[in-house]
Amino acid sequence: MFNFIKIHACGNDFIVLFKNEKKIFLKKILNKKTNLSCDQLLIINNINLKYNTIKIKIYNNNLSKAQNCGNGIRCLAWYFLTKKNKNKIINFNLNNNFIYSFKNKNTYTFYKIPKNKIIYIRIKKYFFKIFFVNLINLHLVFIIKNINSYLLKFISKIIIFYFGDKYNIEFLQLLKKNNIYIRIFERNVGETYSCGSGIISSISCIKKFFLNNFKINSIGGICFIKFIKKFVIIYGKVNFCFFGYI
Repeated sequence: MFNFIKIHACGNDFIVLFKNEKKIFLKKILNKKTNLSCDQLLIINNINLKYNTIKIKIYNNNLSKAQNCGNGIRCLAWYFLTKKNKNKIINFNLNNNFIYSFKNKNTYTFYKIPKNKIIYIRIKKYFFKIFFVNLINLHLVFIIKNINSYLLKFISKIIIFYFGDKYNIEFLQLLKKNNIYIRIFERNVGETYSCGSGIISSISCIKKFFLNNFKINSIGGICFIKFIKKFVIIYGKVNFCFFGYI
């Protein structure tokens, strides 16, 4: 028997386990028979409240290893900072990368602003300028004029065909000043409601052209990005679903 919680933000839902179980066992519980499903599985390996540090692992719902999950980590930050720890600061150790969260009126999750590189690719007779970003996981960011274009799925499939399913692919449209709509095709998943690391990576590519605060609209809902010095911060509404055990 083990305890778990389910939690979600921007349409991404997560199951949080408080001990490291073998994949064979996880396959038995994450299926239609148990009615347990999620976008990502967040496993708490170690909690060190003396240093406000929590070591975690992240898996996709097919149990492939995920390198990062911005929405999942901000959900964990909200849970520990408002429901459990009551401290104002907590650090997450993800594959020896440290991600910081702070609670004030909202729960803010901090990343160092990632660097990006501009690359050009050709798809049939069209050339595309895209941004490559490494935020623990890898991202390709397109700035487009029509977020509803039927070509977006086609482009994502072409990227996967030639480069393999190694990248999260983001399409970004500017609606109004500092008001952004994003569609995200996630590695090993396909189009998803939202993706925190994809949002952070995408907005970091256009930061220098605008102010420091952004409203991000995705299929799953709304979140917010702000920049302070060398950090990019993501925050927004988090919903606790339920606590359970098997």
